[in-house]
Amino acid sequence: MEFSTDIIEKLSKLEIFSDFKERTDDSERILKKICASLEVRDFSKGDVIINEGDLGYTLYILYKGSVQVKRNTPGNEQFAVVNLSAEQNVFFGEVALVDSDRRSASVIALENCKTLCLDGDTFKALCDEEPLLGYRATYQIARRLASLLRRTNKDLLTLYEALLDEVDGE
Repeated sequence: MEFSTDIIEKLSKLEIFSDFKERTDDSERILKKICASLEVRDFSKGDVIINEGDLGYTLYILYKGSVQVKRNTPGNEQFAVVNLSAEQNVFFGEVALVDSDRRSASVIALENCKTLCLDGDTFKALCDEEPLLGYRATYQIARRLASLLRRTNKDLLTLYEALLDEVDGE
């Protein structure tokens, strides 16, 4: 993709690249390299962008439009988790930058969407060229995953306590 001031601005607002929002020579160079490595993908309303359970290799940045994140219950019924719009500076599939793993949720286009995509192999090659990118972006991914893990542990503790209360009440 060619250099675009709008895309550079969008990248600097994303949590994963937030360490590059200050306009230094390093930040500008790195953001331009990321921009040049992005692939634009368009999705129509109703299209599945990510399917829960599929192997993931790509980070998606929502550039235009809105999406709904859905999860499957143990009974394989889908439920909506959250609706997200491009104005919220969201991305999904970031784990694919460091590891190809099964997708933990589905993402469906609520309207026509434009995404900016970065696959894991391209990201790793960029990190070889720009170690500062690798360190800072991977740090942000780790922080995000740590927060998710803390929230998950809290939810599990709540469920465990509810189960104990239910067993004690019998």
